[in-house]
Amino acid sequence: MGKWLFLLVIYGVLIYTGLQHKELVIDWIYETSSAEIPLMLFLSAFLSVFPVVPFTMFAGVMGIKFGIVVGMLINWFGGITAAAMFFLLARLGFQEAFHQKSAAYKKLHEFNQMFEQNSFFAVLLARMLTFFPPPVVNVYSGLSRMSFWAFILATGLGTIPGMFFLAFSGHQLVQSLKFFMLGVVAYLLFIALIFFIYRKWMRAREKAMAEWE
Repeated sequence: MGKWLFLLVIYGVLIYTGLQHKELVIDWIYETSSAEIPLMLFLSAFLSVFPVVPFTMFAGVMGIKFGIVVGMLINWFGGITAAAMFFLLARLGFQEAFHQKSAAYKKLHEFNQMFEQNSFFAVLLARMLTFFPPPVVNVYSGLSRMSFWAFILATGLGTIPGMFFLAFSGHQLVQSLKFFMLGVVAYLLFIALIFFIYRKWMRAREKAMAEWE
């Protein structure tokens, strides 16, 4: 409760400050400079770990400010950096604390079933689907025997669609509402396809387990 109250206060202060200086904020968003990219990369990684500003909001702004491709790469860098950091923290230390934290998530059992069958594919699918919290995927993978580079590759590939969609949405929201809506529909269809693959895979595993028994 305390954490959510703290975040609510922070968000409220940021929104109030932004509204008080909205002209400066708008000018900054529409003023593109490649010199700002290193700072944006740092902020992307920082906000992926410490979301004092909602990452989805930041990701959308990156799409507006730098365009779809560069905005997506900035967002992607932040997600990869945060994932790598939590993986290494879980692998190199804090195992007990992370194990207790991850065990509290309801979807952990389902992810565990996927992970036992194919860890790379499990991480790849989990990144594309929205109902597996990233901290669970990061920590659980770090506590497992999965190699760091296999984890990074699966994470890197799996986060591309979501990061692209966030940058695309931010960019199109101020450019073309029609293309924004088409992008939303396309992304939802993509998620539905991935969910279909996920359910088919899980049913095949359950069937195999039943036959084995």
